[in-house]
Amino acid sequence: MSAVLDFIGSVFGYVLWFFFDLFDNYSLAIVCFSVIIRAIFFPLDIKAKMVAAKSAKSFAKQAAISKMYKDNPQKQLEETQKLREKEGTSGGGGSFFQTIFQLVSMLGIFRAIIKPLTNMFHISADKVNSAISKLPSLASSGVDIIKGYEQLNIVKCAPDHFDVFDMFNKSEISDILDFNKGFNFFGLDFSLTPNKFHIFSIVWLIPFFCILTSLISIFINQKVSGMKEMPGCFKFGPFLMVLPAVYFAVNMPIAVGFYTLVSNIIMIAETLIIAKFFSPAKLVAKSEAARISRLLDEEGKVKKK
Repeated sequence: MSAVLDFIGSVFGYVLWFFFDLFDNYSLAIVCFSVIIRAIFFPLDIKAKMVAAKSAKSFAKQAAISKMYKDNPQKQLEETQKLREKEGTSGGGGSFFQTIFQLVSMLGIFRAIIKPLTNMFHISADKVNSAISKLPSLASSGVDIIKGYEQLNIVKCAPDHFDVFDMFNKSEISDILDFNKGFNFFGLDFSLTPNKFHIFSIVWLIPFFCILTSLISIFINQKVSGMKEMPGCFKFGPFLMVLPAVYFAVNMPIAVGFYTLVSNIIMIAETLIIAKFFSPAKLVAKSEAARISRLLDEEGKVKKK
């Protein structure tokens, strides 16, 4: 699994390095990367919102079936399945794959961020391992080394310790120095992890806005899809999905949380665009009309036979 994630991180690293090289700023590179990822997810988002709207619309009927057959679970399951097939809500609508793709992209961007030497600069593993072996001596001399983020440590230490990292050639050192300068957001070091700082430290701004935009995104999405009308277990379930975002934003480098923050902002804008130009309610009505038309055509063919 680690090798797969490193491969994905390496692919993402090429994209991130392209935009970093273009703007000489890592925050702008992450913004551009996020736009590309959200553009890939856009068709899946439309379909997922259609399924959510259909589910919300048919929930009252499912509740009636549950009440009618409350003493007969088997019959309740059968009738519910019939209703889902009739209403066209039996499929996952791509939401499962969407969730998987989003998780994979998050883990991939994480690998690209914490391993910039191998996944962005594509420096050989032998050189990287040789550089990592120098970190303990730097730590013993008083240099602050963050455990678990060895390659980021090298990027941070390289400007003041050229002599230690003599395994890199001039081109590689130049890339590392450029990255060191651009690896910040308004002076905020993207390699820092919030959980190592006091709760009132400025580094907690990224996790705070990351969580806030996640909640806003879910709220707007529910309002657009009609999910707000559903019972608590369905209505509040999506809010549990904020927990992984919280974990990533708090326990990993700020760059990871910044990626989530930017993605959330894009998703909010995307949801509003979908609501205006690709209204789930209208798309559901159109899909329903097409489904009824197909059923009538099939029924007509059967009668002719």
